[in-house]
Amino acid sequence: MRLFTSLLARLLQLGGALVTWYGANAMFTSDGMKPPNIVVLLGVVVIVLAGIVAARTQPEPLTGWWFALALISLPFVLLAMPSGAGPECPPAHPPLTESYYCVSPRPLVVLLLGLAGIGVAIWGAWRDIAALRRADRAHP
Repeated sequence: MRLFTSLLARLLQLGGALVTWYGANAMFTSDGMKPPNIVVLLGVVVIVLAGIVAARTQPEPLTGWWFALALISLPFVLLAMPSGAGPECPPAHPPLTESYYCVSPRPLVVLLLGLAGIGVAIWGAWRDIAALRRADRAHP
């Protein structure tokens, strides 16, 4: 039952990440970055609650906090990455046509925060893997 609960929690976390990514698409507009919408907040809540369920159903070190952090950070890294598809749109730009094309501005701070979140998640995963390896050596 623990394996099923853990797998279900991970799938819910992944679903929450997809919802977060979908909602975050609306945050990046040509008028600048908008605050998180209800879809983003719902996705983050699903990721966090599923992470709590995963943490409660598994013994240490597989708490899942780093997996949740990576899933929250990844959509923002993907969306905030600089795009070479065209110039940044100025505020109140003319409509996009074949002769005029621009891309929404990508705030650097969002990219840096997302990369920092993924870096901390990788560190957490490394710690968990090291703890599992130590536990394997201690109990042959």
